[in-house]
Amino acid sequence: MKHVALIASLLLTAHSLATGAPECILSIDEIPPKGATQVWSPLFQACWEKLNETQGVELEKVVPLNDLITKLEGFKWQAEEVMPKDGYAVYAGPATQEFARETAASIKKRFDIEIDSSRVPTIPQGKAAYGILLRELKFEKKFFRSRNKALEFRARTGKTYIVVATDKKGENLIVYRPDRECSFRDAIERVTKAVKDPLSGPYGSLKHGSLHRKDVVKIPYVTIDADTDFTAQLSGGLHYAGESLPWRVASAFQITRFELFEEGARVRVDTGVGMEPFGAPPKPPPVTPRSFVCDRPFYVFLWRTGADWPYLATWIDGGDCLTPFAK
Repeated sequence: MKHVALIASLLLTAHSLATGAPECILSIDEIPPKGATQVWSPLFQACWEKLNETQGVELEKVVPLNDLITKLEGFKWQAEEVMPKDGYAVYAGPATQEFARETAASIKKRFDIEIDSSRVPTIPQGKAAYGILLRELKFEKKFFRSRNKALEFRARTGKTYIVVATDKKGENLIVYRPDRECSFRDAIERVTKAVKDPLSGPYGSLKHGSLHRKDVVKIPYVTIDADTDFTAQLSGGLHYAGESLPWRVASAFQITRFELFEEGARVRVDTGVGMEPFGAPPKPPPVTPRSFVCDRPFYVFLWRTGADWPYLATWIDGGDCLTPFAK
């Protein structure tokens, strides 16, 4: 990706900041509330499926019916195609202190990072799953930080895709600023279609698919720090085939740390769930300059090439996660 572009920091004023903290979400079907910054990763889905595998039988019903659990059970994907290779791990087993210690030791060995083993659910007679996702992507060509002018971001108050090549082969960072309100699912479907059927005009034209040397790209610096408890959202008795007593979700959470800056992006996702028995190119031709300016709410996706789903999706609307501009 040979181009010269700009990532601008953001000048924020106190009255423009949203009051809600960034949050992790499980459902991708609702339009994000105004002023909200949200993040979704199928890592929790992977944990849910791994936990179900420990039961050895199918989940027959949930009483009372829980829409989120229904969506988790009905989600269709191929985890090995979606999740970053060698960039994540999921563990499941009895929810004991020993399982927590073994999980922490395995993550330390595989990724050379420490986790708080107390975060791994420990539940008497229960079962638990824990997942971690780590990725740092460097752009193939570094962008430049704005030093003199801030980007004025307008929260929810038209339709742009920016796909940036990275140093991880087969992985991309995609920025999408929708022209109208849309859910995570809608945005993912639109981007999937655009990637499969990219613009194909001549180089330098408005319909050419890659960034040109005179194009302007402006994206705020983003830092997301979200810690969300899903336990209350996953209430209900889980009835598994052949078992007389139901189970219930006793612990469910996701912690997401995400940064977007001029050199690339960095993400770490920790998630857990526990349940218990219920008791420099050649000189280019002339170009038509274009602007890709994220001064209104936008999505950021981390996406393996050819995968049906991103392994991280974020919706930026509000000032909580935007880095203030500083000359």
